Amino acid sequence: MSSINLLEITRVAGQSFALPDICVRIRSMLDDEQSDLEDIGRLIALDPSLSSKLLKLANSPLFRFESQIDSLAKAINIIGGEALYNLIMAETASSAFEHFSSDVIDLKRFWLQSIYAALVAKHLAKMVKIRGSERFFLLGLLHNLGELLVAVQAPNLAIDCCKYDKKTSPWKLQRQVLGFDYANCSAKLMEYWRLPSQLYIPVMDLHDENSALQNKDIAIIYTAVRASVAMTHDNLYSASQLITPLVLKYLKLEQEDLNDAVKFASMEAEGVLGVMNPPLKLI
Repeated sequence: MSSINLLEITRVAGQSFALPDICVRIRSMLDDEQSDLEDIGRLIALDPSLSSKLLKLANSPLFRFESQIDSLAKAINIIGGEALYNLIMAETASSAFEHFSSDVIDLKRFWLQSIYAALVAKHLAKMVKIRGSERFFLLGLLHNLGELLVAVQAPNLAIDCCKYDKKTSPWKLQRQVLGFDYANCSAKLMEYWRLPSQLYIPVMDLHDENSALQNKDIAIIYTAVRASVAMTHDNLYSASQLITPLVLKYLKLEQEDLNDAVKFASMEAEGVLGVMNPPLKLI
């Protein structure tokens, strides 16, 4: 059992990497009924680099618009405030990944697993007809941030957590070694950052099958994460092995629907990685 403490890990990480001020300000504006999309647009326009990255994300596989989004104003009007906030957080996640990167884990696998989970989650959310499917992209992207936090603060334990096999899933081994899993750690950091509860609560419970059978948000991220693990470890696991049919049934999805989501993620991952531009060659 670990000698490290979940809350201490997230506290140290939260102090090491604070959310950019623009994330906090836009969240505050979205929660303020007196603010509107024009106010948000004016704030984002003050950061040309962020504006450019948001336009790239808006024209990526995350969205399927009939025409190209060629201006920030158009992006804000079409996408909406909450989706725009999720895009900004996705860009922030890329910076956080770079900040916490560690050579004790396979960073290529980490990035691919995160992107696969994000794309599968978004695709499943659209299938299930849940509004704001971009939120699920962010959930998938951030679900395993805890692995980086542990790798930086307790590298020997992170190495031990990499020794999973066909009989022991990664999250089961994490609990044995640490007393918690990486998703718990990711969620606690998101809570420390004061992100909306609909972002961190599903991540906190994503490895709890009972919770996945009672909450659609959790069921989607549960399914997406397991699919992403199978995609990055096809020599060890299959999606059908990791995902209980009861969860798919709860979401009113068939195995074919999951296969479609996995195919979508496989096809689009390279494009999303190109937009997010991780600091190492993955493809």
